[in-house]
Amino acid sequence: MFTPEAMASYAVAAIFTLINLFISYFVLKRFLFKPILKLLRKRRDSVEGDLSEAEKRLTEAQDKLSTADLRLDHSAQEAAEIITTARSQAEVQREAILSEAKKEAASMLARADGEIDRMRVTMLNDIRNEVADLSVAIASKVIGKVMDEKHQLQLVDQFLDEEMSKRQPAQDGGEG
Repeated sequence: MFTPEAMASYAVAAIFTLINLFISYFVLKRFLFKPILKLLRKRRDSVEGDLSEAEKRLTEAQDKLSTADLRLDHSAQEAAEIITTARSQAEVQREAILSEAKKEAASMLARADGEIDRMRVTMLNDIRNEVADLSVAIASKVIGKVMDEKHQLQLVDQFLDEEMSKRQPAQDGGEG
């Protein structure tokens, strides 16, 4: 079994196997492992690039989101300011309208007072005219009689009483 020839044959077979193994290793290394390792490095670099690009885009998206949030907050503040301004303007406008209405009411009251004064003057003029007419009527009744002051006052009083009694039933009837 372990004869020198068998040993030599085993040694030669081992040397050829080792040489074949080294040759196979160098051939595989040169034509198989290097391209595979190169391909794996490219793939790793590509994945790392994709990851860094994804992180970059995520950062940009977060920046845009924070910018959008700031704009939204700013818009909400502007809306609140607009509402506050509109309310204050409405309050000022309400005050102006109330002031104008008060002025108009005061003007209407002044016109009404003026109208009342004119009516009073007209009424007094009408009364004077009636008194003048009454005086003429009294004078026509007493023409030809000598009139002293006492007799004239009695006639005026009598005539006024008659006129008043004629007018009172008409006024009382109108009120009821």
